[in-house]
Amino acid sequence: MELTEPTRYFSILEAIAGGNTSRNEIAGTTGIAYNQLSKYLNRLSRLRLIDQHVPITEQKTRSKRSRYRIRDPFFRFWFHFVYGSDGQYDALGEDAFETLIEPALPDFASSSFEALCCRALRELYPDQTITKTGQWWYGEHEIDVVGFATDGTLIVGECKFQQSPLGYDAFSSLQQHTAELRWTPDDGGSRTESYALFSRSGFTQSVLEVAAERDDVQLFTIDDVVAAVGR
Repeated sequence: MELTEPTRYFSILEAIAGGNTSRNEIAGTTGIAYNQLSKYLNRLSRLRLIDQHVPITEQKTRSKRSRYRIRDPFFRFWFHFVYGSDGQYDALGEDAFETLIEPALPDFASSSFEALCCRALRELYPDQTITKTGQWWYGEHEIDVVGFATDGTLIVGECKFQQSPLGYDAFSSLQQHTAELRWTPDDGGSRTESYALFSRSGFTQSVLEVAAERDDVQLFTIDDVVAAVGR
Protein backbone atom coordinates (compact mmCIF):
# COMPACT_ATOMS: atom_id res chain seq x y z
CA MET A 1 0.00 0.00 0.00
CA GLU A 2 1.36 3.41 -0.92
CA LEU A 3 2.03 5.93 1.82
CA THR A 4 -0.61 8.21 0.38
CA GLU A 5 -3.40 5.63 0.56
CA PRO A 6 -4.28 5.98 4.29
CA THR A 7 -4.64 9.71 3.75
CA ARG A 8 -6.93 9.07 0.81
CA TYR A 9 -9.13 6.73 2.86
CA PHE A 10 -9.41 9.37 5.58
CA SER A 11 -10.22 12.01 2.98
CA ILE A 12 -13.03 9.85 1.58
CA LEU A 13 -14.51 9.21 5.02
CA GLU A 14 -14.31 12.90 5.87
CA ALA A 15 -16.00 13.81 2.58
CA ILE A 16 -18.84 11.34 3.15
CA ALA A 17 -19.33 12.51 6.74
CA GLY A 18 -19.54 16.07 5.43
CA GLY A 19 -22.45 15.23 3.14
CA ASN A 20 -20.57 14.52 -0.11
CA THR A 21 -22.03 11.09 -0.73
CA SER A 22 -22.06 10.54 -4.50
CA ARG A 23 -19.00 9.44 -6.46
CA ASN A 24 -18.80 12.79 -8.24
CA GLU A 25 -19.01 14.69 -4.96
CA ILE A 26 -16.41 12.47 -3.28
CA ALA A 27 -14.02 12.81 -6.22
CA GLY A 28 -14.46 16.59 -6.33
CA THR A 29 -13.97 17.01 -2.58
CA THR A 30 -10.97 14.68 -2.19
CA GLY A 31 -9.20 15.37 -5.46
CA ILE A 32 -9.03 11.64 -6.18
CA ALA A 33 -9.54 10.90 -9.86
CA TYR A 34 -13.01 9.51 -10.56
CA ASN A 35 -11.63 6.44 -12.37
CA GLN A 36 -9.44 5.61 -9.34
CA LEU A 37 -12.15 6.07 -6.73
CA SER A 38 -13.74 2.63 -7.04
CA LYS A 39 -10.82 0.75 -5.52
CA TYR A 40 -10.88 2.96 -2.41
CA LEU A 41 -14.66 2.76 -2.03
CA ASN A 42 -14.59 -1.02 -2.52
CA ARG A 43 -11.86 -1.37 0.10
CA LEU A 44 -13.77 0.73 2.63
CA SER A 45 -16.91 -1.30 1.90
CA ARG A 46 -15.06 -4.59 2.48
CA LEU A 47 -13.79 -3.22 5.78
CA ARG A 48 -17.45 -2.46 6.64
CA LEU A 49 -16.66 1.20 7.18
CA ILE A 50 -19.10 2.46 4.53
CA ASP A 51 -22.28 1.26 2.84
CA GLN A 52 -23.38 1.78 -0.74
CA HIS A 53 -27.00 2.84 -1.22
CA VAL A 54 -28.98 3.11 -4.45
CA PRO A 55 -32.55 4.20 -5.21
CA ILE A 56 -35.06 1.49 -4.30
CA THR A 57 -36.01 1.08 -7.96
CA GLU A 58 -32.43 0.21 -9.01
CA GLN A 59 -29.82 -2.52 -8.47
CA LYS A 60 -26.45 -1.82 -6.82
CA THR A 61 -24.47 -3.46 -9.59
CA ARG A 62 -26.07 -1.36 -12.32
CA SER A 63 -26.97 1.95 -10.71
CA LYS A 64 -25.05 5.09 -11.56
CA ARG A 65 -26.68 7.00 -8.71
CA SER A 66 -24.99 5.36 -5.74
CA ARG A 67 -24.60 7.19 -2.46
CA TYR A 68 -22.23 6.19 0.31
CA ARG A 69 -22.67 6.39 4.09
CA ILE A 70 -20.40 5.70 7.04
CA ARG A 71 -21.81 2.61 8.74
CA ASP A 72 -21.05 3.33 12.40
CA PRO A 73 -22.92 6.40 13.77
CA PHE A 74 -20.24 7.11 16.37
CA PHE A 75 -17.54 6.96 13.72
CA ARG A 76 -19.62 9.27 11.52
CA PHE A 77 -20.06 11.67 14.47
CA TRP A 78 -16.30 11.74 15.07
CA PHE A 79 -15.51 12.53 11.44
CA HIS A 80 -18.28 15.11 11.21
CA PHE A 81 -17.65 17.02 14.43
CA VAL A 82 -14.24 16.11 15.86
CA TYR A 83 -11.77 15.24 13.09
CA GLY A 84 -9.95 18.37 11.93
CA SER A 85 -11.46 20.60 14.62
CA ASP A 86 -7.99 22.05 15.39
CA GLY A 87 -8.51 22.44 19.12
CA GLN A 88 -11.79 24.33 18.87
CA TYR A 89 -13.37 22.20 21.59
CA ASP A 90 -10.55 22.87 24.02
CA ALA A 91 -10.70 26.58 23.28
CA LEU A 92 -14.47 26.81 23.84
CA GLY A 93 -14.51 24.57 26.90
CA GLU A 94 -18.00 24.18 28.38
CA ASP A 95 -19.53 26.17 25.50
CA ALA A 96 -18.27 23.71 22.85
CA PHE A 97 -21.39 21.56 22.65
CA GLU A 98 -23.82 24.48 22.52
CA THR A 99 -21.71 26.35 19.97
CA LEU A 100 -20.36 23.68 17.64
CA ILE A 101 -22.56 20.59 17.93
CA GLU A 102 -26.09 21.40 19.06
CA PRO A 103 -27.00 23.71 16.12
CA ALA A 104 -25.88 21.07 13.61
CA LEU A 105 -27.43 18.02 15.27
CA PRO A 106 -30.82 18.09 13.46
CA ASP A 107 -29.17 17.95 10.05
CA PHE A 108 -26.60 15.43 11.22
CA ALA A 109 -29.21 13.08 12.72
CA SER A 110 -31.70 13.36 9.87
CA SER A 111 -30.21 10.50 7.84
CA SER A 112 -30.30 8.19 10.87
CA PHE A 113 -33.92 9.18 11.49
CA GLU A 114 -34.79 8.37 7.88
CA ALA A 115 -33.14 4.95 8.21
CA LEU A 116 -35.15 4.25 11.37
CA CYS A 117 -38.37 5.23 9.63
CA CYS A 118 -37.58 2.79 6.80
CA ARG A 119 -36.96 0.02 9.34
CA ALA A 120 -40.23 0.80 11.14
CA LEU A 121 -42.41 0.83 8.05
CA ARG A 122 -43.57 -2.79 8.17
CA GLU A 123 -44.61 -2.50 11.81
CA LEU A 124 -46.36 0.81 11.19
CA TYR A 125 -48.38 -0.72 8.34
CA PRO A 126 -49.30 -4.13 9.81
CA ASP A 127 -52.16 -4.68 7.34
CA GLN A 128 -49.79 -4.44 4.39
CA THR A 129 -47.28 -7.01 3.16
CA ILE A 130 -44.34 -4.78 2.28
CA THR A 131 -41.81 -6.60 0.13
CA LYS A 132 -39.14 -3.91 -0.08
CA THR A 133 -38.25 -0.68 1.70
CA GLY A 134 -35.70 1.99 0.93
CA GLN A 135 -35.25 5.48 -0.44
CA TRP A 136 -35.50 6.99 -3.88
CA TRP A 137 -33.90 9.92 -5.68
CA TYR A 138 -33.57 11.18 -9.21
CA GLY A 139 -32.18 14.60 -10.08
CA GLU A 140 -33.91 17.15 -7.87
CA HIS A 141 -36.48 14.62 -6.67
CA GLU A 142 -36.02 12.64 -3.47
CA ILE A 143 -38.21 10.55 -1.18
CA ASP A 144 -37.00 9.65 2.32
CA VAL A 145 -39.04 6.46 2.78
CA VAL A 146 -40.47 4.13 0.15
CA GLY A 147 -42.24 0.79 0.55
CA PHE A 148 -43.62 -1.56 -2.10
CA ALA A 149 -46.66 -3.61 -0.98
CA THR A 150 -48.01 -6.76 -2.56
CA ASP A 151 -51.48 -5.28 -3.08
CA GLY A 152 -50.09 -2.58 -5.36
CA THR A 153 -49.75 0.12 -2.72
CA LEU A 154 -46.79 2.49 -3.00
CA ILE A 155 -46.03 3.86 0.46
CA VAL A 156 -44.01 7.06 0.42
CA GLY A 157 -42.78 9.06 3.39
CA GLU A 158 -41.27 12.40 4.34
CA CYS A 159 -39.11 12.64 7.48
CA LYS A 160 -38.41 15.83 9.43
CA PHE A 161 -35.99 15.73 12.34
CA GLN A 162 -36.31 19.40 13.25
CA GLN A 163 -37.46 21.52 16.17
CA SER A 164 -40.51 22.93 14.39
CA PRO A 165 -43.66 20.99 13.42
CA LEU A 166 -43.86 19.40 10.00
CA GLY A 167 -45.91 21.69 7.75
CA TYR A 168 -48.15 21.30 4.74
CA ASP A 169 -45.31 22.26 2.41
CA ALA A 170 -43.56 18.98 3.28
CA PHE A 171 -46.66 17.00 2.28
CA SER A 172 -47.07 18.98 -0.92
CA SER A 173 -43.43 18.41 -1.82
CA LEU A 174 -43.77 14.68 -1.15
CA GLN A 175 -46.70 14.48 -3.56
CA GLN A 176 -44.69 16.22 -6.28
CA HIS A 177 -41.73 13.90 -5.87
CA THR A 178 -43.97 10.83 -5.83
CA ALA A 179 -45.38 11.74 -9.22
CA GLU A 180 -41.87 11.25 -10.66
CA LEU A 181 -41.27 7.81 -9.13
CA ARG A 182 -41.74 5.14 -11.77
CA TRP A 183 -43.07 1.96 -10.18
CA THR A 184 -45.76 -0.45 -11.32
CA PRO A 185 -47.05 -3.37 -9.24
CA ASP A 186 -45.85 -6.82 -10.25
CA ASP A 187 -49.31 -7.76 -11.54
CA GLY A 188 -49.20 -4.82 -13.95
CA GLY A 189 -52.20 -3.09 -12.40
CA SER A 190 -52.54 0.49 -11.24
CA ARG A 191 -50.77 1.47 -8.05
CA THR A 192 -52.37 3.06 -5.00
CA GLU A 193 -50.37 5.73 -3.20
CA SER A 194 -50.24 6.08 0.58
CA TYR A 195 -48.41 8.92 2.34
CA ALA A 196 -46.52 8.67 5.64
CA LEU A 197 -45.30 11.81 7.42
CA PHE A 198 -42.70 11.38 10.16
CA SER A 199 -41.84 14.22 12.52
CA ARG A 200 -39.70 14.77 15.59
CA SER A 201 -41.71 17.81 16.67
CA GLY A 202 -45.30 17.16 15.71
CA PHE A 203 -47.40 18.59 12.89
CA THR A 204 -49.02 21.88 11.97
CA GLN A 205 -52.78 22.23 12.18
CA SER A 206 -53.14 22.07 8.38
CA VAL A 207 -51.38 18.70 8.28
CA LEU A 208 -53.49 17.36 11.14
CA GLU A 209 -56.61 18.37 9.24
CA VAL A 210 -55.43 16.66 6.04
CA ALA A 211 -54.69 13.43 7.93
CA ALA A 212 -58.13 13.55 9.56
CA GLU A 213 -59.86 13.96 6.20
CA ARG A 214 -57.88 11.47 4.11
CA ASP A 215 -57.42 7.73 4.57
CA ASP A 216 -54.21 7.75 2.51
CA VAL A 217 -52.25 10.03 4.89
CA GLN A 218 -50.72 8.73 8.13
CA LEU A 219 -48.81 10.74 10.74
CA PHE A 220 -46.06 9.23 12.90
CA THR A 221 -44.10 10.76 15.77
CA ILE A 222 -40.56 9.81 16.76
CA ASP A 223 -42.07 7.79 19.63
CA ASP A 224 -44.11 5.79 17.10
CA VAL A 225 -40.97 5.04 15.11
CA VAL A 226 -38.88 4.00 18.11
CA ALA A 227 -41.67 1.77 19.43
CA ALA A 228 -42.07 0.09 16.02
CA VAL A 229 -38.35 -0.57 15.64
CA GLY A 230 -38.21 -2.05 19.13
CA ARG A 231 -40.95 -4.63 18.54
